[in-house]
Amino acid sequence: MNNDDMQELVQDFLVETNEIIENLDHDLVELESNQNDLELLNKIFRGAHTMKGSSSFLGFTKLAELTHHAEDILNKLRKSEMVVTREIMDTLLEFVDKTKQIINDIENGTDSADCSSVIENLKLASEGKLTARVKAAPAAQPAQAAKAAAPAPAPKPQAAPKQEAAKTTHQATQVEQTIRVDVSRLDSLVNLVGELVLSRNMLSQIAGELENKFENEYLVEQLLVATNSIGMNTTELQLAIMKTRMIAIGKVFNKFPRVVRDIARDTGKEIELIISGEETELDKQVIESIGDPLLHMIRNSCDHGVETPEARLAKGKPRMGTVNLSAYHEGNHVVIEIKDDGAGMDPDKLKRKAIEKGVITVEEANSMDDKQAFSLIFKAGFSTAEKITNISGRGVGMDVVRTNIEKLNGIITIDSKINEGSIFYLKLPLTLAIIQALLVEVAGETFAIPLASVVETVRITNEEIHSFEGREVLKLRDRVLSLVRLDEAFALDELEQDEIYVVVVALAEKQLGFIVDKLIGQEEIVIKSLGDYLGGNPGIAGATITGDGRVRLILDVAGVIEVAQNMPRRIRNTKKLSSNKRSSIQSVSKKTNAVKVLICDDSSTDRKITKKVLESQDWIETIEAPSGKDALNILSKDNSIDLVISDIMMPDMDGFRLARSMREKGYDMPIIAISARMEPSDKKKLTTSGVNAFISKPINQQLLLDKIDELISQKNNNG
Repeated sequence: MNNDDMQELVQDFLVETNEIIENLDHDLVELESNQNDLELLNKIFRGAHTMKGSSSFLGFTKLAELTHHAEDILNKLRKSEMVVTREIMDTLLEFVDKTKQIINDIENGTDSADCSSVIENLKLASEGKLTARVKAAPAAQPAQAAKAAAPAPAPKPQAAPKQEAAKTTHQATQVEQTIRVDVSRLDSLVNLVGELVLSRNMLSQIAGELENKFENEYLVEQLLVATNSIGMNTTELQLAIMKTRMIAIGKVFNKFPRVVRDIARDTGKEIELIISGEETELDKQVIESIGDPLLHMIRNSCDHGVETPEARLAKGKPRMGTVNLSAYHEGNHVVIEIKDDGAGMDPDKLKRKAIEKGVITVEEANSMDDKQAFSLIFKAGFSTAEKITNISGRGVGMDVVRTNIEKLNGIITIDSKINEGSIFYLKLPLTLAIIQALLVEVAGETFAIPLASVVETVRITNEEIHSFEGREVLKLRDRVLSLVRLDEAFALDELEQDEIYVVVVALAEKQLGFIVDKLIGQEEIVIKSLGDYLGGNPGIAGATITGDGRVRLILDVAGVIEVAQNMPRRIRNTKKLSSNKRSSIQSVSKKTNAVKVLICDDSSTDRKITKKVLESQDWIETIEAPSGKDALNILSKDNSIDLVISDIMMPDMDGFRLARSMREKGYDMPIIAISARMEPSDKKKLTTSGVNAFISKPINQQLLLDKIDELISQKNNNG
């Protein structure tokens, strides 16, 4: 066998052994509660036996010897020559921990694992000579320690419905058929299907426009049928490829029974972890990111939530507390619930603690509802624990939760009642590659907001916006919502309207409202990186290409919130003039003998670029219009405009229609059309629509200035 073959065998061994160890961790804890489950015991034995055989063949003698001694105990247990006790289970779990260390050594080429003490304990356990080993109980629980020191309660038989028993047997005998595929190949497929989704969106847009222009045409109807078919097939393909990256959340959940068991022993508590929905699937990238947040939250529920048996009995509760961990699908999201029947949270206590630590002011505390008070636990360094412990993360665990959930564009909400318990809801996107987005318009620009972060949208008037400590806020039902004006956050033109929209977004535990001009609709988008040159802009997560072929920026909700927090506090005067009235006033301040140019472009950024190019010359003055209709409106009120520059590709009224409308209304000033894209059929439209010249984007400054000078000179000479 050559070296390459051996390396491939070792890699396969590591993958398989890691799966076995992961299952052992979960199954041994389950066996402690279900000691008469022979099928489970046989499954554990088979896993250890497989690991021993493979490690022995490949020459990993340390792992083979360790597993051999564990296998002896498991064999006696399944033959009823021994019974499961707490001490035996502790020893077997120590064996599992040591195998993890050995596997880590194999992967890194090191040799740090000392197995002597674990092997000694395994031998003693196998011979029935293992003495009771009691973990130190908390100082406040001496009775608990004495009780624990007394080899353990007798096994309790667990009755199982016949149907469930049959199901377990079937699952144990079923052989899973799998193929291991390199993750980079799956990522490549996801990227390709993303491009296909963009093409589908563009094709659907074109088909829709053709239907409007050529209604009842046979070829158009056939195109619509084909487009719908491609759309359905693309969706099916997308779902199929996404599923190849999906992993059952049980891969994460199955680590927690061991965690809860150890915490219960360390704290002298009695806690039962109930898991459901472990078959729920999430994208591999999401799964890899939620392990730490869930670990902190489970620890928090066990340490801060569930009370000691004595405290629970005093409240009339059962001695044993419960923590429920569940997952389920909700639309394009997965919801994870962590529910405990513990002490619950006191919102007033949380507020007092936050004020003491200087996290919030008294005024802020008075304006908080209960849910906002619960969210204070996510503040960095905030803890209500009277005594800091290693279990709950030394008071820094929950801000880690918030940070990780923010990165996933997830949402956290909390419900809690004193002495009844708490529920944490985590709402996470199924995948991060192709997402649903809400398209909104702000000052003529279109942005995409990930739908995973959107809670609701509301239509309001400017009069409904109030001020609080230098910030704009909205009273929405029973709470006060902080507002962010996206036009200010991104330094866009302020277009005041009587009615505006607020998109209520949530990020981890925070909620606030984005003020936008229009809601365009929902669309499935593919996130594209802006690259090194344009990347790193606060508030921008990337870009996408929408169905009309335009590049739209995708908002990074966390970044926008950070930008808004760093902005100087001010309240906008909402009684400003409309954009058209401002335009008329601007025309009064015309420079002497200057050429006045009307720039019509639906992109605020492109308008600014063109304006900057033109106003670098002291003989040019500009005025802006975000649409063809606005341009016609300005022309009807301002007779001092000398030349019009118009983008071709604009919604509602494109540059050709604007030019035709201008000529039909008798406007004779020169028109320059600009566009990043010129189709062969468009060249004929230039002259028939009344356009005098065409310049491609990105604009060549000197070429544009020369063309303006030429057209104005021609008009003056002819005029």
